[in-house]
Order: sequence, then structure tokens, then C-alpha cells
Amino acid sequence: MTTIQASNLSKRYGFQWIIRDQSFELTSKDVHGIAGANGSGKSTMMKILSGYLSQSQGTIKYSINGNTIPVSRIYQYLSLAAPYTDLINEFTLDEMLQFHSKFKKLRVNVSYSDFEDIIRLKVSRDKTLNQFSSGMKQKIQLALAILSDTPILLMDEPTSFLDKNAKSWFHDMVLKYRNDRLIVIASNDPFDLELCSKQINMYI
Repeated sequence: MTTIQASNLSKRYGFQWIIRDQSFELTSKDVHGIAGANGSGKSTMMKILSGYLSQSQGTIKYSINGNTIPVSRIYQYLSLAAPYTDLINEFTLDEMLQFHSKFKKLRVNVSYSDFEDIIRLKVSRDKTLNQFSSGMKQKIQLALAILSDTPILLMDEPTSFLDKNAKSWFHDMVLKYRNDRLIVIASNDPFDLELCSKQINMYI
């Protein structure tokens, strides 16, 4: 069992509070959604959950199979796909896959050909990622995060650049590789939130 427990979690920049007194428990029993309009603090919350950003007030506790994980080490146990994370544009798709695999072990053995099949993109092996469209890059980011062998999977606005078919692909990927992971999806798209059995609502 993987859990994240937050108590009175708050974040401010200067004199402006972005998040105020949020308390919740996330578990690997459910897919959790973080919903809210633009500017409501969804991305800020995801950055705090990932350990990328510190809260101004409150506490957050990570537990994996009964063991408490300090925030300084939580990056080892999670995968994150978000608009503020990026691929290495100078790499080819094959190089990106190999580079990612050095830092995050994949849940299944995936060859380059397998990865092309998974993301449903057949591209030139010598083509660098800076030649890919925004939607193609987003599919690659999502696939790398979902395929990573991590008990926590965080995805912020996961389908913002995806067309209808790619959104359906994303749904299929989450359901196929869920495997009792703690999954959090931050989005204001009802299509994304359909995957979530529990939801945290953020308010401006």
C-alpha cells in the first residue's frame, strides 16, 4: 500500500496564498483527481506532492508498504509528466528511451520497436525530438512516466495537447498499467477526470 497524507497543506508566494489548508489522504486503492479552474493551484499542488516544491505550512507524509519515505528521497519512487517537465530535444526517440531507462527502471522490458508500438508513432529513428509536434512529445512523456516502475504516478494536465484518439490512448494506458499504483491526475478536463474515483477540488 502506498499513501500520501497531507495535513493543512498551504502555499503562498509573497502575500498571495495559492493553496490554503488542504488536508487529504491519497492511496493506491484509487485514482485521484485534482480538479479546478486555471489559477486554482492544481500545478502548485502537484509540484508539492512530487517534492519539487516545498509547502509554506502544513505537513506531508509519504508511506510505501508501511515505510515512511522522506521528501528528500521521494523522487526515487515517483514518475511525473507535466507541462513544466520536458524531453531532451537533441535526442532521438531511441536515445530518449535509453536515457530515461537509466534513471527510471521500466515496469516491462521495452525495446525501441515495442515503444513505437505503445505510443502508436512510427518515426524516423534518426529524427530528433525537436522535430516532433507538441502532441507527439506529450504522448512520449506520458508513456515514459506510465511505463516507469514507480509506485507513485503524477500527471498534470496530461491530455492538454492530445487529440481525441490520443486521449483514448491515454485512458487505455492508465488502466492497463495502473497495477495498484498511487495515481494522481490534475486537470480541468472532464475526460481526464473520468479516470478518477476520488477527487480533490481546488478553488481560487
